[in-house]
Amino acid sequence: MGKQNLTFVLGGAKSGKSEFAESLYSRQERVCYIATGVVKNPDGEMQLRIKRHQERRSAKWTTREQYRKIDKVIENEALDGYLLDDATMLITNLFYDFVLTKTIPERIDDYLEAASSTEIAEIRQVILEEWRKILTAQKKKHQSMVIVSDEVGLGVVPATKQTRILRDLYGEVNQMIAKKADDVYFVISGLVQKIK
Repeated sequence: MGKQNLTFVLGGAKSGKSEFAESLYSRQERVCYIATGVVKNPDGEMQLRIKRHQERRSAKWTTREQYRKIDKVIENEALDGYLLDDATMLITNLFYDFVLTKTIPERIDDYLEAASSTEIAEIRQVILEEWRKILTAQKKKHQSMVIVSDEVGLGVVPATKQTRILRDLYGEVNQMIAKKADDVYFVISGLVQKIK
């Protein structure tokens, strides 16, 4: 992987995408692992999932557990590379942060069900702008970066408006990253296919 490359790794749940992404930096010591799975009230299953990811990472890497202002992390540090795992969780966290500025947790479903196209466009704009900042910072600083994301376009159309909005956001951001990426990999059942 080149020093300034942007690499995008897609796959389904438990496909092996994170392990593959980590292997791309296996010889690097100065890596910042950006863990976007910041869960406010993690349950036992989520805590176990996070612990497994932490144990698998190189002890020499720096870990940043955050999903906001990733562009500032890239702009303020000069390392061998950045591994952002994952885009889907980053989008999800930004989505709910924004929605909770408009309603209370118990009314999220009702708010989104009644949301107008203008309100949905506002959510979309906030999330896409965050990703523009991340991709611009990576390009401007000439930093190697690997971004991991879930491929969400192979399943059925979600039943609720909330999950359809999220699915569409995931897909749109995935397309944005794939267009900018130098290399794109798709991981299925631990098997890696280079698609760009």
